[in-house]
Amino acid sequence: MNKKIQISKKFQKPLILLIVIVILTALQPNAFPTLSNFKSILLAISIYGVMVCGAIYPILLGGIDLSVGAVAALSGACTVLTIVRFDYSPEGVILGIFLGLCAGILVGAVHGLVVTNFDVPPFLITLASMNIIYGLTQLLTDNMVISCLKPAGFTFIGGGRFLGMPFPIYILLLMAAVSFFILNKTILGRNIYAVGGNPSAAALSGVSTKRITIISYVFSGFTAAVAGIILASMNQQAIAKAAMGYENDVLTAIVVGGASLMGGEGSIQGAMFGALLVGLLNNGLRLMGVPSIYHTVIKGIVIIAAVAFDIYYRNKNSGLVRSKKETSASRKRRREKRKNENH
Repeated sequence: MNKKIQISKKFQKPLILLIVIVILTALQPNAFPTLSNFKSILLAISIYGVMVCGAIYPILLGGIDLSVGAVAALSGACTVLTIVRFDYSPEGVILGIFLGLCAGILVGAVHGLVVTNFDVPPFLITLASMNIIYGLTQLLTDNMVISCLKPAGFTFIGGGRFLGMPFPIYILLLMAAVSFFILNKTILGRNIYAVGGNPSAAALSGVSTKRITIISYVFSGFTAAVAGIILASMNQQAIAKAAMGYENDVLTAIVVGGASLMGGEGSIQGAMFGALLVGLLNNGLRLMGVPSIYHTVIKGIVIIAAVAFDIYYRNKNSGLVRSKKETSASRKRRREKRKNENH
């Protein structure tokens, strides 16, 4: 029985993807199962997929980063404004990308420092900073669209192709591989899971929970900045609210992928599964002509369902939820006890 359970868990996610693909193929046989459509799905996933590779770190600690969309907009604006300021020169591209990445790292560092030093809930600080960053980006761009149609070195990042595949997909694969290596093959990764599972025990074991927390938020800010640069290159422009709403896709992908919002549980493989599932759902809803306003409703329902199942099964595994057999047996014992007392 245990082997069957392990096998079902191992193939559960691929089976879900297969079922979704079969359903969407049946609903849209002419539009969905095409090579160009699958490429467009992967290209769409590449933006928030890159964000997922870093945003999973705070969630593994039991925290959250709601500012990834705002950070992406800020980093894209910093990059484009620098390129324009340096007259579209190669030096301007390098400096712009550097400044865009630094912006994301700085925001992540601020989040980590505030969370660790002032015990501010991560939800609150990242929600507040999201609004601050969007406002700051509006000031930087003067709330205008800043075009950047050149140079080719910049536009290739989001619009180029290599071996027939969009270049952002390769960036996504690279970021996913780096996250997988860190979480599964390094001491840092083990410490992240340890702090997320039990911060007190991790601290008693000599793990610096403060350092781990700061690093996690820095990496989340860094990947959001990378995604923002890709998005700015893809659109060939910077706009203050370019990535607004991406945090919903990121959170949905991570939670659906099996990461627990309580911390200590999750994997980058599961998060990538979640990102792919979200991409398939978005694409399928779009092909079926479902208005975009309903997309957020559906994703919200998916998040609630995933969190509910996560909490239920965590409690069940810990013995806090009794099975039906145990419940019926306890009821039977109580009835017999009452009968004996009456006699």
